[in-house]
Amino acid sequence: MTLKTKLLIIGAGIIGVMTAKFLVDKGFNDIVIVEKKYPGSGGTYRCATGIRASFTSLEHVELMKRSINLWPILSKQHNIPYKRGGYIWLLSRPEHVELFKKIVDFHHKHDIPTKIISPEEIREIVPTIRTDNLLAGVYDPLAGKASCFLSLLNILEYIKKKGVKVIINTPVYKLVTRNHKVVGAMTSKGVIEAEKILVAAGHGSKKILDTIGLDLPLENIPKHALITEAYKPLFDPLLIDWQTSSYIVQVLHGGFLIGANIEEKPNTPPTNRIDYLFLAANIWTKYFPWLPYVRVLRYWTGYYVMTPDHHPVIGPVEEYENLYVATGFSGHGFMMSPAVGEAMANYILGQKQNIPYIENLSPERFTKGKLVKEIAVFG
Repeated sequence: MTLKTKLLIIGAGIIGVMTAKFLVDKGFNDIVIVEKKYPGSGGTYRCATGIRASFTSLEHVELMKRSINLWPILSKQHNIPYKRGGYIWLLSRPEHVELFKKIVDFHHKHDIPTKIISPEEIREIVPTIRTDNLLAGVYDPLAGKASCFLSLLNILEYIKKKGVKVIINTPVYKLVTRNHKVVGAMTSKGVIEAEKILVAAGHGSKKILDTIGLDLPLENIPKHALITEAYKPLFDPLLIDWQTSSYIVQVLHGGFLIGANIEEKPNTPPTNRIDYLFLAANIWTKYFPWLPYVRVLRYWTGYYVMTPDHHPVIGPVEEYENLYVATGFSGHGFMMSPAVGEAMANYILGQKQNIPYIENLSPERFTKGKLVKEIAVFG
């Protein structure tokens, strides 16, 4: 197989598919997406479905404010279930309350309406929760959640109807270069030649970029999550236990999705661990006495693709005039995908960006020593 296209997107997760969506909306549809397994098989179908702007850097805040503006539009355009049910950060130590007071002040300066709330106010929003050990919470009413499955599937169907070619079960072995340009990709089915290439391959991005000597500081950190059987709606917000870096959310179809932080070595194969199940149960049964009676349906592992500053790598690569990357989302790729897809489309078409500070997320920031700080990472 030898194909030629104007744009090759490596990776059919939400970032690659969303980029193609914004491109076809602008009339650019000579696109091939190549995926080593099936669409969404990386991080997209393993995510917690949450969407928030309550970060601690200007770059993340501006990126997510744009995404939050776009999610209702995409929901209407592509019939994607989406709901602004909020986030609540659960705080049990005095030093954490003081930290989040400063973070809330930062949010208010940038039009994010978070607020410190009391344990009594937490119970008003989440009626069955126990707050015995809590000092306070931080409520983000702007945050929400969306269906990761229908976000990808509905937009994928849309771009395919617009002429985008999607090739699945086809690993990319290496990029092919000539005269400081990436001219194509060698796949398991042959070469795909392209005028421009976007690497949006999640945890596989580093290995692909290594084939041309581009060494991005990406680490694949195994992460764990479980989902329970479905119940009627019990609470809307995604809840974060800040002390343990864990979360619980009742997803839109009714199951409770739980993620908890357990120590793992970077770049090791994700494997299921029985101690994770005990850890997740011990954390959240303290808050919800009814949780031990809930049946776990599935448990899976995946990767957070982490960068040293916990920010994504977005934009063109200086060394190659026609190569772009969108990776390293540190667990936030799904929520950021509308703004990132729009931004990548603008980069590829040579159009002006409408997100402040996005240039600060370029691949070159690591070699130039211009890292960006973020502390609000959990899971």
